[in-house]
Amino acid sequence: MPAHRPHRLRYSALIGLLLCAFAHAGDADDIQVLLRNKQFGPVVEKADKALAKNPKDAQIRFMRAIALTELNRPDEAIKAFVSLSEDYPQLPEPYNNLAVLYAQQNQLDKARAALQMAIQTNPSYAIAHENLGDLYARLASQAYSKALQLENNNGVQTKLKLVGELFSQGGATVPKLPATAVVKAAAKPTPAPTPQVAAVTPAPIVVAAKATPKPVVATPAPIATPAPTPAPVVETPAPAKSEDHNAERQKLIAAVDGWANAWEKKNVNGYLAAYSHQFKAPGGQKFDAWAKERRDRITGPKSIKVDISDVRVDFTDDETAKVRFRQSYKSERLSSSTGKTLIMKKSGGHWLIIEERAGS
Repeated sequence: MPAHRPHRLRYSALIGLLLCAFAHAGDADDIQVLLRNKQFGPVVEKADKALAKNPKDAQIRFMRAIALTELNRPDEAIKAFVSLSEDYPQLPEPYNNLAVLYAQQNQLDKARAALQMAIQTNPSYAIAHENLGDLYARLASQAYSKALQLENNNGVQTKLKLVGELFSQGGATVPKLPATAVVKAAAKPTPAPTPQVAAVTPAPIVVAAKATPKPVVATPAPIATPAPTPAPVVETPAPAKSEDHNAERQKLIAAVDGWANAWEKKNVNGYLAAYSHQFKAPGGQKFDAWAKERRDRITGPKSIKVDISDVRVDFTDDETAKVRFRQSYKSERLSSSTGKTLIMKKSGGHWLIIEERAGS
């Protein structure tokens, strides 16, 4: 693929292998001509008529699904490809095209699972391997971008740049998926059956229909990119430590969000679960007495609104952190906006509040 063209997940097309396996080859030939001429509306109309006579024709169903995709009817296309993959699980092409549609809707987990099924079905399926690499690169790009939002880090900046260089000349563009993609059609239909045609018989379909995708052990393609001396970034101890803190910082922010959401929803048990039993209650109260008081204050108002903003995280050590933010509270009884500091400690893999202070 030329370096100047933005990289994207690619659709695949059945390469004429199935034409000789079905009775209505004439209909399939006509529809294929319409598809290549980009007459997508007529493709759907003619396919619907052909499928009324032979609803199991995989080739016609596949071309109809491609036409729905090009007509920007993704939900119908997804439904068509899912149905096709259920009836003919030994065909990798429907899984690959499903992955592209899912990725365009930012359903990246579904896209990854579909590509893994395509590869499991046909380990030699190059397009699916390439798309899976692109998908991992996109996930890496999103993760690095999020890390940079949380903390400016030279190591992360370098990695994000390397991912960008895979997809854009000059290395400034992060990979993006287009609204549509060009269908890769075969140069010439295969005139005679091949071993893949035999896979369309009913027996293997039933066996493969319930196949569960096995985890694909893969690492993002950026590792193979010719990059300017990435070794120092990897070998320097400081970035590794920073990456650990970035991961824990996200967990801390998620813990504080969960605490605020439980409070707002008046979920007292969820709210109290955010606190450690080592929590230093105000005025030296015992935890149980303080918890009872908080329960009364949370359940008392008819409604509560809690917003937090300007979150800052500072680590005291690997197990202790200080989280400072602006807290806005509103109920029919009280409205306030103030700074707040939570001292949080890691316990059993979870960050819990051990001290709470007004102000920053």
